[in-house]
Amino acid sequence: MFNKKIFSIRFHGYGGQGVKSMASILATSAIQNDMFAQAFPEFGPERRGAPVKAYARFSLNPILSRSSIKKPDLVVVMNENLLNLDDVREGTGVRTIFLVNTTLFPNELKQKYSLIPEYRLIHCINLPDRLIDFDNKVHPSIPVLGEIIKITGIAPIEEVKLVLRQEFLKKIGEEKTKATEKALEESYYNF
Repeated sequence: MFNKKIFSIRFHGYGGQGVKSMASILATSAIQNDMFAQAFPEFGPERRGAPVKAYARFSLNPILSRSSIKKPDLVVVMNENLLNLDDVREGTGVRTIFLVNTTLFPNELKQKYSLIPEYRLIHCINLPDRLIDFDNKVHPSIPVLGEIIKITGIAPIEEVKLVLRQEFLKKIGEEKTKATEKALEESYYNF
């Protein structure tokens, strides 16, 4: 588990990529694991396909802040093209962890985006490769969710699976729910 008073995550993606849902699922999982957590999106004139942000905070103590996250511990980037936006790098430093959906390796990513060479903790996830066996039954955010809980230890994987089942079983059905759980496990255990 993280060893800070408050651990914060800022999510960057395009509308429909699940950044709001990931923040909410993580917060609910942490709360059900006896932690304090909050998750919220940043609303504006967003629409499907437009850049969006969501935030999540986690702590063993009550969280008093309700503002957006200016200095995140982890930045989740659902599309590497978003690294061109200034607000993705806002408030980050050498200790900030990045999790980026990309086909590149961390060193290649650092070279391509010369604005981030100082970051040491970059995790890359290639979502098309992770989802190839799931025949469009799994939302692209699920492998990312598995990586987040592996990197941070914010909530046990079983708790996250339970929250996913509670939130989405009625919406997507048993077959897709099982595929979702499998994709989460594969991302958490195998990569």
